[in-house]
Formats: sequence, structure tokens, C-alpha cells
Amino acid sequence: MNKILKYAAILAAIALWTGCALVGRSKSDNDNDGHGSVISNGSQQLALMYNPYSTTIHPKVFAKKHNLEDIELYVIINDGELLFSKANAQKSNTAMIKIFYKVMESYEKTALIDSCTRTVNFTKEASPKTYAIKLKLKPQELKKFVIQTTVTDLLRGKMSIHFTEIDKTDPFSEDNYMFTQIKNMQPLAEHYIKKGDAVRVDYLCTSKHPTLMSGSKPHELTIPLSPYSSDPAVEDTTLFYNTTEKNASYILRGDTVQLYASTADTNYNRNYVLPCFDGDFPNIDTPEEMMLPLAYLTTPEEYANLRSATAKKLAVDDFWYSCTHDIRKGKELIKVYYTRAIISNILFTDYRKGMLTDRGMVYIVLGPPKMLAITSTSEVWSYYDTKSGQKVKFVFRRTRTKLSGEKYVLRRSTEFKTVWDRAVGSWRKGSIFTF
Repeated sequence: MNKILKYAAILAAIALWTGCALVGRSKSDNDNDGHGSVISNGSQQLALMYNPYSTTIHPKVFAKKHNLEDIELYVIINDGELLFSKANAQKSNTAMIKIFYKVMESYEKTALIDSCTRTVNFTKEASPKTYAIKLKLKPQELKKFVIQTTVTDLLRGKMSIHFTEIDKTDPFSEDNYMFTQIKNMQPLAEHYIKKGDAVRVDYLCTSKHPTLMSGSKPHELTIPLSPYSSDPAVEDTTLFYNTTEKNASYILRGDTVQLYASTADTNYNRNYVLPCFDGDFPNIDTPEEMMLPLAYLTTPEEYANLRSATAKKLAVDDFWYSCTHDIRKGKELIKVYYTRAIISNILFTDYRKGMLTDRGMVYIVLGPPKMLAITSTSEVWSYYDTKSGQKVKFVFRRTRTKLSGEKYVLRRSTEFKTVWDRAVGSWRKGSIFTF
């Protein structure tokens, strides 16, 4: 199992940050992607956001607010994911993407407030490049609003959908910070850095000045409770404060695997946390990492034995062999299970690795949701239980913490026990579980 879990075929190209920035804006038009009415009600099409195999492009989309009137939307895309063609007047090897955004009051109130469409052409380069496309939003009277962005590869006809929230009253949220990678001066689109990385931190809300603090290591041993658990969740949110005042712009060096926090709140109740991970994150390529999501398939005693094993690689191999008693079938289970874990790292990482979040746990064991709804307070994942003919819904409530802007906490219920035990039993018997 030496590094068999590489995710390069889907999203690793996004990690390449060579390229140039394009700045501009086009006129608004009446373009619409038809998703406005289904966001809070849920749809199968919206659920494709969490199925990276459903599209060939995986841009990163985020917003930064310099002040109440100056808000910019960034789209980061790698040209290695685009289709190039010479079927044009110039006979040049060209790709085209269309960026469409619409401004809505909320996920529930989706009436169009403002919109913009921009088409960008790319000429094929000798090596892959990542482009940072920046669009300036028109000033909005609303204090809070949602931006729905659709990015489409026009030649291939593939698209991806993204949602970005803006709260102009909040000086402590992520969109007040701009992180720029020192090695190539490109925007950091991820929610983490890796050991050895350095980023320039620009605090954009100029009325306040941040304080740099360093905190505890990422909570790799904090395993989510089962969906039907009645025990209260306990999580360490301790940060060890270094209250040295920093300028509005400073260099952060990720010399240690830990949490780095920055705040402008002198009471330290609101921190923006940037975790620093070691190794090849978001990939999973060590026995220690491979053990972590096995907590979802094992009893507490079994998991404790795995964690205490001296030969950890052998312990992981033995677990999967015990499920199948077939090396070929075991490799198939490993590939699917840990690919789901890697996707969880990419999609759901906050101040913890995505595979150790509530959404990551459900995603790994059950697979991507069949229907997704997004509201101002939660995400609702729906699956269809073909055996019982019933719909199974998982509600992840959006919860603020001291360590990040928000996290998603599963509303646990004993009603999940039957389907969860069936899913775990399927994996333990050597069958990939999917609805």
C-alpha cells in the first residue's frame, strides 16, 4: 500500500500555483443556471457538488472583502483540467471558461439581486498553469448575502457550482484575510498549509489589527462519535496565545504541525485558524493515517488495539484482509474507502482533517449524498434506502467555534443505528457500501 492513494487524477492539479492573475469584470446579463429554486429544498443536481467524478473541472472559489464596498470574488483554476482545441479562427490551442455569478439575499431567498458573466480564454502553455481570475463585485446595500458561482468549461460542457457567503458586519471571518504563498506569490485557495510553507497574511479590515497566536496540534485523535451516539461530544479548543501585536501584513511560516490562529478580537472569542499539516495531505499514505478512519468500522476495543500495534502497516493490512480473505478484493475495498477519505480531506477540512469531521465520517462510510440541500443554518444530506424504501436524512448544523469560522455538527439520532450498522457490516463483510 505504498502511496496507492494518490488523488492526482481528480484534484491534485489544483495544488500547482504557477500562472498569472487576470483582473476584470464584464457586463451583467440574464444568465441563470437553474439552481436558485432548489438550494434550500435540495436536489440530486446540487449533490454533485460533493461528487468530484461528476465533472472534469474543480476550481476553487472564494471572496475577500477589503471594506464594506470593495469585495472581490476569486476563481482559481488549473488549465490542466480544461479541454483545448484549435477549432477557432486563430488556429491556436485555446480553452474557454465561463464564470457566472449571481448575488442572492440568502439560500432561502434566491431572487436575483445582481449577476455577472465573464468568459476567459486560455492559450495552451508548455506546462500546466493555475490562473487566479478576480472579479470585483458591485457595491451591495445588503449587510449579508450569498454568491452562487457557476464555472463552465465551454468546450467540454462541464461545470461546477460554488456558494460563498458574505457578512459585511463580521470583521473576524475568513474573508477578511488574504493568504499569499511566498514561493510563487499566488493566492492560497486551500484552508490549510503544509509544514515548511510560508504565507503572507494580509488582514484586509484596516480598522483593526490582528494578533498572531499559535495553538494546539490538529486534533487527529478526536474521532467523531457514531451518528446514533447519545454521548456528548467533547473537543479540545485550547489555544496557547502569543499576544504579540502584528501589522496588518506579516509573514507566517509553517514550521510546526499545529494550528496557527489570527484574531482582531482582544477577548480571543473569535479566531481564524489556519492548520498546518504534515506529509502529503490531503493524500493518505502512512499506516498511521490509514488507521484513523478505521474508527468508523471498528469497536472501541478493536480501534484501541490497532492504534497500539507495533507493526501498524501489518495491523492495517490484517484488518482489511479479515474483511475479505482475498487480497484482490481487499485492494478494491482499500481504494474506495480511502479515496472517500481523501475526498473528505479536500471538501470538508476546517481546523481538523476533513476525514475526521462529521461530514467526512458519513461520506466515507455511506458515500456522497444522493440529494443535497443548503440552508442558512445547515446542510441536509439525503440517501435512499433501497431495502426499506425510506429516505435517510442527515442534518449537519452550522456551528460557530473559537477555532474557526464554523463547523458542521451532525444532529445525531438513534434512528440512524439500523442503516449505520448495515453499512459498517457491509464493509466488514468485504462489500463496498453504497446506496
